Amino acid sequence: MNPSPPNAFPRAEVPMLALSKDAGRPLYVQLYELIRDQVRAGTLKPGDAIAAESELTRTYGVSRITVRAALDQLVREGYIDRYRGRGSYVKSTNPETRACLASFTDQMLSVGRRPRTDVLGLRIDVTAAFVARTLPFSPDVEVVRIERLRWVDGVRVALVHSYIPYDLVRGIDARDFADEGPAQSLLYVLEHRFGVVLDQGEETLVPVNAQPPVTELLGVSGGDAIALKICTVRDVTGTPVLYEEASWSGPQTQLVRRVPQSP
Repeated sequence: MNPSPPNAFPRAEVPMLALSKDAGRPLYVQLYELIRDQVRAGTLKPGDAIAAESELTRTYGVSRITVRAALDQLVREGYIDRYRGRGSYVKSTNPETRACLASFTDQMLSVGRRPRTDVLGLRIDVTAAFVARTLPFSPDVEVVRIERLRWVDGVRVALVHSYIPYDLVRGIDARDFADEGPAQSLLYVLEHRFGVVLDQGEETLVPVNAQPPVTELLGVSGGDAIALKICTVRDVTGTPVLYEEASWSGPQTQLVRRVPQSP
């Protein structure tokens, strides 16, 4: 089943409370706090569409710049998502459901590191063809499998295999991923290129021993301890839209210990 597009959800009403120029706080902060508090209280629920910028501008008598500053702050703090041409939508506020939704590329860029992604291959097949994987999709669904090699500051750190229902990303190819910057991220491509709504994530981190082809692609020895990060991402309807397995030899290996070899 394809996820419902964001505009399938009715726009939620932001309560009409007055903003004051004499409150000692900028107007954008007051509007940000108003919407934030409604999300926290559950008045605005995950998947609800926030009123359009023009409506917020008219309702509260503030400039569009003020409205955008408030919405930008809500995005930065993880309360809402914004989609060009379609508006703003409430994210899940439960931190446990936000796993896997933070872009590794953005995290590295924010601390001055140099991330890079090499797309090694894309393959399209039905779910049942990937017999070695337990995918959260129906057996007869066409799935695109993307293999990527992640680098940080010129060092190989992760081999990632991602699986996405092909109906969500028809026409996707390696050229959709930028050579550098935020647009090299798969999450960025899904949200901005194909309009896939990412709302909830489940993450599992498992210590494993490195085996081929991980050893060759990450430059580690057979049996070395690495971290296997498994993610399932769902849209606002709870439908799985992304399954991912990432073998990490870099920053996350500090989270695992060596796993005894099987006898």
